[in-house]
Amino acid sequence: MKLLIAVVSFLVSSGMLHAQNTSAISNRTNTLYSEALSLSQLGNSLKATQLLHEILEIDSTYYMAHFALADLSHEAGKAEEELAYLTKGLALSNDLYPAGFKFLAELLYKKGEYDGALERMEHFALLKKSLNPDEQLLLASCRFSVEAVKHPVAFQPTDPGDSINTSAEEYWPSLNAEANELVFTRLETRDKNGLKITRPQEDFYLSRHDSIGWRKAVPLGYPVNTDENEGAQTLSADGRLLIFTGCGRSDGIGSCDLYISINKNGNWTVPVNMGEPVNSGAWDSQPCLSADGETLMFVSSRKGGLGKMDIWKAEKMAVSPDGIPLFGNVTNVSELNTPGNDMSPFLHADGKTLYFASDGRPGLGGTDLFFARKMNGKCNEPANLGFQINTNSNEEGMVVEISGEKAWFTSDHDPSRGRDILFFILPGSLRPDPVSYLKGEIADAKSGRKLRAEIVLSNLLTDKIVCKIAEHENDGTFLVCLPSGQNYGLSISRKGYLFSSENIPLLKGFTKDRPKELNIRLQPILPGASTTLKNIFFETNSWMLLSESRVQLDEMARFMKLNPSVSMEVVGHTDNVGTESYNLALSQKRAGAVVSELKKRSVEQYRITGKGVGFSVPVGDNSTEEGKSANRRTEFIVKEVGKM
Repeated sequence: MKLLIAVVSFLVSSGMLHAQNTSAISNRTNTLYSEALSLSQLGNSLKATQLLHEILEIDSTYYMAHFALADLSHEAGKAEEELAYLTKGLALSNDLYPAGFKFLAELLYKKGEYDGALERMEHFALLKKSLNPDEQLLLASCRFSVEAVKHPVAFQPTDPGDSINTSAEEYWPSLNAEANELVFTRLETRDKNGLKITRPQEDFYLSRHDSIGWRKAVPLGYPVNTDENEGAQTLSADGRLLIFTGCGRSDGIGSCDLYISINKNGNWTVPVNMGEPVNSGAWDSQPCLSADGETLMFVSSRKGGLGKMDIWKAEKMAVSPDGIPLFGNVTNVSELNTPGNDMSPFLHADGKTLYFASDGRPGLGGTDLFFARKMNGKCNEPANLGFQINTNSNEEGMVVEISGEKAWFTSDHDPSRGRDILFFILPGSLRPDPVSYLKGEIADAKSGRKLRAEIVLSNLLTDKIVCKIAEHENDGTFLVCLPSGQNYGLSISRKGYLFSSENIPLLKGFTKDRPKELNIRLQPILPGASTTLKNIFFETNSWMLLSESRVQLDEMARFMKLNPSVSMEVVGHTDNVGTESYNLALSQKRAGAVVSELKKRSVEQYRITGKGVGFSVPVGDNSTEEGKSANRRTEFIVKEVGKM
């Protein structure tokens, strides 16, 4: 037992067990105390408590009895009684038992009485002089909490309504990028007739948001929901993938494993164990899939960590023929982890802001919510989200919408209902960078039939791929998230078709208008088929290609290599600013510059030609800036098709 054994050990070793004014303490009280100690160690708490009260009736200053009663109260979960006995014992013992002040500080800290906790913890530190790591953390937490309460952050949680929250417990929210689908866990304790069930059941529920609001949540149903418990899930940005935790299953590797299911045409597939190295022989849970689908973060108790529960990450290595992403290269996210428990990671769609829960850092009690930002590939020092978001209870499992404004979390704000899902507006200093998204549909330009295709989103400034969706990872629809501050190029390609490209300029940020939606129509590779090269850029009034064109040029060269029987023509167009002869010459030189770059990329000279047509073939109104911009374009046209 925590207090009693520690007290006896301390007083025996210091020779002070019977140093309490022995002339006033009869042999009877010492005998009773020894008997109470023996009974408590044998587990007879009731009789031990009776004897300790008998001692205090004889001598109310017998502080050992107060400490022993505090310990028995602790074992019984009676925190208020424990606090009262401990306070009285310390008042009588005149600093003879320094650890008692630490125990009292712990009690007050857990109650949220931070000033009192700090006073006792600082007194303990003064008496002990050298603190172990756990004691240092408690002292730091008390100091942090006192200051945090003086400077509360704005926090006004809102209940989304009874379409989501019920008399059952709802927790662990997860959202798609559009924030119009919410998947969460519900703990059912009653059957359809309202009768209490012997084995509470965890299942997933889905609520959709439209112009009316959040619709009544419905079960995800079989095969995701089963007679076993499912929980701690993450939803992919496009709502297509669900990764969750399943425990004690027949195909399990450890006590709890991560599973994945795919939504195909509105139906969820049979969940598949994600296998090693994501899962281990230990406890693996609480997944978070990054918005680009390239990184999976999760929590594990496996060997090699820094604490009890650590945050780990895995990288997408490949995609199975069934469209299931395969993850490997599992590493410990050491910048976040502590010797304690670090849990519920959430990587925002900006790709650099992380939210997580921890009890291994100075906080307000239990697990607190923290955030950190990645700079140059490394996370900076995590910061506590502050009081009132954090309290002396456990806070964890927070997710943030891609706008960065609204956060969702679980709370037991109404004890009569249990846990519910709430949301609040994040203070500005705690927000990630805003993110928009682009969604689209891909179809055959001739038949209108929906097509699967490879989708690649690239950063045109760095030439790096931001997101890649394999052909068998989509059903002809897609959604990609777009952090602001970059210029993006989107490429859609499929065998037998001309590729399509889009330019998404977000270097200066974006407005809060509804994100862009595209209807991509791929042209079959036939003579005369054409595509506009939306990521070919020239200096103003020049045929010098800008560096942002490299991604598109590489894509053109790759297309030519994959289609060796095809001959193409590059056609340059201008707006009507300037003379006809000037624009004709400019467009010819621009087409020639593109052809020259393709030849440098090993495209055979006989397969690629270029010409300029000036402003003779407009597609927009040259009297408007938007129309002029559309007219300044470069096209890629199929000239001849040999045997494919």
